[in-house]
Amino acid sequence: MEALRAILATLVLLAGIACLVHGLSGGPLWPCLLGMALCFLLAYWLWPRNRQADSPWLDALELLVELPVNLLLWLLRQLGRLFRDVDGVDL
Repeated sequence: MEALRAILATLVLLAGIACLVHGLSGGPLWPCLLGMALCFLLAYWLWPRNRQADSPWLDALELLVELPVNLLLWLLRQLGRLFRDVDGVDL
């Protein structure tokens, strides 16, 4: 079951990358970006969390699957810090 989830997550990640490329190469941008975001979130959700196999390939693939979501979370944290710091400034 773990291997099936990893394969599905990889395929969904590739579909998200295809949506990104299609959207940036002249297709309708917003529907493609929405599809990309949904694919990245679905791939993150599908990826098995407690893998038993120790494989450098699966570790690298896990980094690629988690990268878009981790970047988004980092960006949201930075925006939260920015707005929190603005509240403390006296004008």
